[in-house]
Amino acid sequence: MFIRVHAQDLVVRGKITDNNGEPLSGVTIAVEGTSISTASAEDGNYSLNVKDGNGTLSVTYIGYQTAKIPISNRTTIDITMEPESEELGEVVVVGYGTQTRRNLTGAIASIKADDIVTEGANTVEKSLQGRIPGVQVESAGGNPGSGVRILIRGTGSLGNNTPLYIVDGVQVDNINNLSPSDIASMDILKDASAAAIYGSRAANGVVLITTKSGRKGENKIDVDVYTGIQDIGKQLDVLDASGWATVNNMAHDNAGQERLSFAQNPESLGKGTDWQNEIYRIAPIQNYALGASGGGESYTYSLSGGYLSQDGIMDKTTYDRWNLRLKSDFTKGRVKVGETVILTKEYWRNASGGFGGQGGNPAGSAAKMIPVFNVYDPTAVGGYGGAYGPIVNIENPVAVLNLEDPEENMTKAVINAYAEVSIIEGLKYKLNLGYTNMAGYDYTYTYPYQVGTFFTNLDADLYEGRSETNTSLLEHTLTYDKAFGNHNIQALAGYTYQNSNYRILTGSKSGMPQGIKVLDAGTLNIASGSNALENTLISYFGRLVYSYDNRYVLTGILRRDGSSRFGKSNRFGNFPSIAAAWNISNEAFFDPLLAYIDQAKLRVSYGILGSQEFDDYRYNPAIYLNINSVIGQDQHLWPGAIQTAFATPDIKWETSKTLNIGADLGFFDQKLQLVADYFIKKNSDVILQVPIPLSTGASGDSPYINAGQISNRGLELSLSYTNSVNDLDYQLTGTFSTVKNEVDQLGTGSQQIFGGQPTHHGASATLTQAGLPVGAFYLIKTDGIFDSQEEIDAYVKDGQRIQPNAQPGDIRFVDHNNDGQIDENDRQYLGSPTPDFTVGVGGNLAWKGFDMNLFIQGTQGNKIYNGLRQDLEGMNLDVNYSRSTLSAWTPENRNTAMPRAVINDPNQNARTSDRFLENGSYLRLKTVQIGYTFSDALAQSLKVNRVRFYLSADNVFTITDYKGYNPDLGRVGSILDRGVDFGHVAYPLAKTFMAGVQLSF
Repeated sequence: MFIRVHAQDLVVRGKITDNNGEPLSGVTIAVEGTSISTASAEDGNYSLNVKDGNGTLSVTYIGYQTAKIPISNRTTIDITMEPESEELGEVVVVGYGTQTRRNLTGAIASIKADDIVTEGANTVEKSLQGRIPGVQVESAGGNPGSGVRILIRGTGSLGNNTPLYIVDGVQVDNINNLSPSDIASMDILKDASAAAIYGSRAANGVVLITTKSGRKGENKIDVDVYTGIQDIGKQLDVLDASGWATVNNMAHDNAGQERLSFAQNPESLGKGTDWQNEIYRIAPIQNYALGASGGGESYTYSLSGGYLSQDGIMDKTTYDRWNLRLKSDFTKGRVKVGETVILTKEYWRNASGGFGGQGGNPAGSAAKMIPVFNVYDPTAVGGYGGAYGPIVNIENPVAVLNLEDPEENMTKAVINAYAEVSIIEGLKYKLNLGYTNMAGYDYTYTYPYQVGTFFTNLDADLYEGRSETNTSLLEHTLTYDKAFGNHNIQALAGYTYQNSNYRILTGSKSGMPQGIKVLDAGTLNIASGSNALENTLISYFGRLVYSYDNRYVLTGILRRDGSSRFGKSNRFGNFPSIAAAWNISNEAFFDPLLAYIDQAKLRVSYGILGSQEFDDYRYNPAIYLNINSVIGQDQHLWPGAIQTAFATPDIKWETSKTLNIGADLGFFDQKLQLVADYFIKKNSDVILQVPIPLSTGASGDSPYINAGQISNRGLELSLSYTNSVNDLDYQLTGTFSTVKNEVDQLGTGSQQIFGGQPTHHGASATLTQAGLPVGAFYLIKTDGIFDSQEEIDAYVKDGQRIQPNAQPGDIRFVDHNNDGQIDENDRQYLGSPTPDFTVGVGGNLAWKGFDMNLFIQGTQGNKIYNGLRQDLEGMNLDVNYSRSTLSAWTPENRNTAMPRAVINDPNQNARTSDRFLENGSYLRLKTVQIGYTFSDALAQSLKVNRVRFYLSADNVFTITDYKGYNPDLGRVGSILDRGVDFGHVAYPLAKTFMAGVQLSF
């Protein structure tokens, strides 16, 4: 029976339930074509005043199919929501909007909040490791607060390979400062079609971060607390004092040199100082997060705060982070406004870089410091002992940690505000304003010291530096989303303006009185400086997505970017893409297969992206002022200037062209899902610096040119299986990806770029040139050990010994170019730092309140150059050695791979060669977490809605043949250094064990 009333008096009421009859709160009920809307209450009931009894209700709720229901003048309308297929109905952020996964045409991978929270990592970036195919995450070391290196689909540039990070619509430099508990989802745009809407900023891929929002009709408070300990995952097996003296005496004897005075009697030295035990410790970690969220009929809010305190496993090092976040939105009629404010304060107490000796930082010094020396010396300035005698100048790592105090502070603000207006049905205008501020303060105070005979600094030193980066963003977008029968159109047009300003100010002095740590108190070595940079990017962009009958989807994107980093003739670049998808499983002919395959979609895309990642102002020459001289008989001052960098006005955009072919498959009622992608990515007009002669006077800052092409091609697979058996719910996931990287063209065709210096004094280990991967290992190859003089005499070219300085026990090197001598011209390609493939395997189980999360990740086929082992097994210098050197070759010990010990090394056994190139493959149990959630009755008796306790372990164990601290290298610098374990900057990874509790009110 229909009840007819005046249109303005019609009130529609009802209840929203799921397909099991359970009420749903926070469901949006709107009248199509109007601004009239409401949300269901906690009991599922709603009430809505409508002006037209002939209108249509649009009922939407995340995870459920949108319902379109004619009002037909009814006053009571109960609605049952049907769940979307988890895969097809999933909402994915695609840049300036969202789409359901059903309509995606590009290669986009997603991680949801549950995957991040259950991860043991304390930074968002680390939770990506192994979980996304085609996204390689490498550690930046175990130091507290450290970041990572992220490569999406391989190395495409010789400069910056960092992806673009967007947090709630605002670009940020990194996401390491975000609290994992604040993240709702991460969507990674991997191919050109998916990322093209960001144009020149997206050549290295895009990581989109969406922070948590409140939900209408649901007000709650969440508390997440954990505490734990960290311990070093592995220490290097080096010699104690007695063992070191034994090997060192052997090395001096073989060189015909006098033994060191403090190594004369190895048996009397005992164990000596264990320098690694002196600096490493069991370190605490704790985290507190508090959040409140909810909403009403016309608004939602989410407010959270957090504090993380992480002491490093290396003494004195620490990291603190404070987070505060506010996100809300408000709807009034056709207008919706909202904002996100993210404030972060970070503090690092870092490990010192060292006093300038050959030990490097404390980790490197602890491995190489000779164990016969003492930690402390009360008679010395500063109170610490050190090395002395005719040996290598290695620092006392304990002294370095305590006598130099390097601190770093960083405050960050990310602010986004928007206003959205519904003009007509389906057409919306949005104004988006963004602002980011990063203010850094660096402080390093060095106490007076005299550490041994190598390191003396009798005046206190102080350095202070302040930097600030401000980025402003203005965006106008117009979107249109409309269905016409079986046709659906989603259109986007926009304009964006972004401006960044950077400024730095530094000062340093020496000679402060004891205990006074301000620059004004210094009297010596006065220095100061400042600099400033600015760049601007303006863009015009558009996107059109057309779908027909849920079967065919076509996406076209065009973006035009203009950057101030280029000269006027090349300032703008155009970046188009096109993509198509075919939902084969929606075709009539596929019906017989639906019993076996629920979903089958094919995708293909091609697009062009750009990069402007090089220094500002390089289209103009750089002139350094204040180069003054005194001339003439009257010795007057003649002011001058010098050109320090040449102009490159013709440099143009680096471009990345990607072809992607993909398939999305679902089986067994979507329980088993497979996503597969094959891609070919070519980066052309690669921007690089070319060396120029010293005679130019500007060789210290080589000019940039477009002179290269780099190719990456690979396969990516993602597999998941979700099921329930009685009370057991479980999900199994797996990822597999391959990348083949190659430099197609570089410079003039024969240009070589060397990099990856592995030791303080060694030659480079990597080479980048046409025909090889970026940062390929290019080394002299070894061929065993000479066991006799006869073998040395037999290794000849044209009657001349190839290694004339060799003795029995020395290494035989391969004369690769067959010129009769061993030198750097004998280097050859011996491997790549890029793995043949990477894998990740995970599992989530839940049973009667218990839950378990397990994740394993690893790599296969990559090489690592172990620079620290080159020092520890070289036996050519007076440093500590690896325990393996006890098996060094002697006439009585010939069955060994370790050459003879000899100071000064006339055969250069310790040279940079494949002797120290190792297999970097590994398999790591990265995360194990076991939790228990109280029953509802018990939780309510405690006056809370939910209580969960958990135990978690991170970096539990690693299976690897690599002999260094960690195969997941901790070095984030030049891409040419990738895979080179430079012991000078080492900081081992830690194992972490935690216990935590999560509460909801």
